[in-house]
Amino acid sequence: MVCFDGLDNQWLYTRPAVTFDQLVAFLAVAHEGGFSAASDTLHKSQPAVSKLVRNLEDELGVTLFDRRQYRATLSDAGRLFLERAEALVEHTEALRTFGRQLGGQIEAVVRLAVEAVTPVGPIMVILRGLQERFPAVRIELSTERLAGAADALREERAEIAVATTLGVGLTKLERVHFRTVRILPVAHRDHPLATCKKPIPPALLRAHPQIVLRDSAHDPAAPSLNVLEGGVRWSVTDVTAKRDVILAGMGWGGLPEHVVAEALAARVLVRLEVPEFEVQAMELFAMRRRDRPHGVVAQALWEELGRSGPTSPAPRRRRS
Repeated sequence: MVCFDGLDNQWLYTRPAVTFDQLVAFLAVAHEGGFSAASDTLHKSQPAVSKLVRNLEDELGVTLFDRRQYRATLSDAGRLFLERAEALVEHTEALRTFGRQLGGQIEAVVRLAVEAVTPVGPIMVILRGLQERFPAVRIELSTERLAGAADALREERAEIAVATTLGVGLTKLERVHFRTVRILPVAHRDHPLATCKKPIPPALLRAHPQIVLRDSAHDPAAPSLNVLEGGVRWSVTDVTAKRDVILAGMGWGGLPEHVVAEALAARVLVRLEVPEFEVQAMELFAMRRRDRPHGVVAQALWEELGRSGPTSPAPRRRRS
């Protein structure tokens, strides 16, 4: 038997403990590569984030970051601590989600961000079912381009995103395959490229405007998709505008198969052979953050998205 006298007992209950906020701040600095970026992610001041991490280090009695360089980097101890901290935060958020589900707490708003090429039909079926189950919940549906949907998750502008994993860090995300969307390079039947020999010479493709979607991600370094470097380029902000410009014969570009199927069948659009198109199909995934709790409605939406999609993707890629 272990006995404590009054002083020891008082020390036991008043000693500072590691807090959840300290762990979250530590993970943000580790993942974002610095205190400034972490403060933006957490919507806290940089001194507040620094204090949380410093208090964590004081409590543990170990230095987690090497601050001698311009950017804070994980120390050897920090790298070992990182994996355990990630698991603990993930389990804590999962426990919070489970508790909310047990309590039947219904959130007022659920935000879903979808990649612009996502087929709308399956999404509407899922949202209609969700509306019937939770008629008082407001659904906010936003359309993003390329890495923009993942940006919405990172910036907490959405609980769930349906998007490609292009340029997305997956360590903090849970994902389930939703759809495979074939991307077809097309032009109007009267466009000069429509009558060219196949495959079309790269120089000729670059001489005519390629209509591309502008990425809605805030990161200027976000990777592009099927964009021919060095050619004439027009940018638009949605798939409908891209289709309309191509239908008007003012350029060419890649469009989702479900968007151009009727125009191809009617021979208004012509499919082009473009060897330089790196991606022939986009794999879309439903994604959500592992380190955030999920309400009852968001969980129901997540499950429906998972049930809607095929069990595994069938990637089709070709590189020049």
